[in-house]
This record gives sequence, structure tokens and C-alpha cells, in this order.
Amino acid sequence: MHEKHGLRRGLRARRAAIGPLARVASARSVARHGAQLLRRARHVGAYWPIGAELDPRPLARALMRTRHILYLPVVARRPGRPLSFLPWRPPFTPGPLHIPEPRWGRRACARRLDAVLVPVVGFDARGWRLGQGGGYYDRTFGFVARKTRGRPLLIGIAYECQRLVSAPREGHDVRLHAVLTERRLYRARPMMV
Repeated sequence: MHEKHGLRRGLRARRAAIGPLARVASARSVARHGAQLLRRARHVGAYWPIGAELDPRPLARALMRTRHILYLPVVARRPGRPLSFLPWRPPFTPGPLHIPEPRWGRRACARRLDAVLVPVVGFDARGWRLGQGGGYYDRTFGFVARKTRGRPLLIGIAYECQRLVSAPREGHDVRLHAVLTERRLYRARPMMV
């Protein structure tokens, strides 16, 4: 556990060192490639970036222009509960983790989404992800670990500098299908939408 804390700290520092122009260029690159990758997905979960996370909002806007339905995660008020998803539409209010969340709309069950953009602190080419440490995505998408194909596709969004040779993992961790960076797509598991 202590190893993960130190690793997260170092990866966050790498991410924070990326300049503002490079961040914008990276988000645009991910939007171009991600829109193509997700062209057949209809219901897509995304996330609101915090800190220096790679910003998925350009990709979300591109998808919405092509009639995709986007959702944002909503953190349950009771700890230990999985995420739920509400349609991406204003107004947004800060949730329990002070991250903007939609205030209203019809909830989408995680199992009903075609794809989910997942924030990443660190990742490896085999699809293992080091997240923030709260376990929200692992709890919510634990059912994906038991499937070899199908939905939702779990696609990590990260800067190339966040790639690890081997990400530490535990038994409850859920492997991503792919990770999209500003430079390339790492396919880790079969991807069918």
C-alpha cells in the first residue's frame, strides 16, 4: 500500500509538470482519436477532470456533436457505494468529493453504458490502472472483470508520461480494455461495442 502512495505522488508530479499548451494539445489529440474509437458507442460515461488529469471534455463535446449520449459519474453520499451516472448537462454542482456532478436527469446503470472514459494516475500496456485510491471505478465495474467481451468498454485516458512498465495491482482491481494517450492507443483486452 505504501508503494502505491509513493508511486501516485511521483506520477502526479510528472503530470503536473506538463505545460498548459501541451495539455490543450494532448486533450485535442485524445478527442480526435477517441471520437473515432467510440464512433459505434451510443451511451458513454466520462469524467470531469480534477487537478492535472488529461481533460476529456473536448472528446465529450466531439461525441455529443455526433449524437452520443454522455454521462458523468455521481458519487453516492454513503461511502463504499458504486458510482451512478447522470446525463452530462448543466447545471453542475460539487459532489461529496468537490467534483462537479449533474444535478438531475435519468440515472444510467453502469451495465447499460457502451463505454466509459476512466481517469488514470498510472497505467501499464496490459491495461492495469493505478487510480486515485478510492476504489470507486473498481467497485462500480467489478462485474467487467468476470467478462471477456461486451460492454461497457473501459478506456483509460492518460498522458504518455503516466505509463508504467508494470502497474501494481490487487485482487479487486479491474483491468481496462484500453488506454488512450496523446500519442497512441494501448489495447489490452478484446474491444467490441
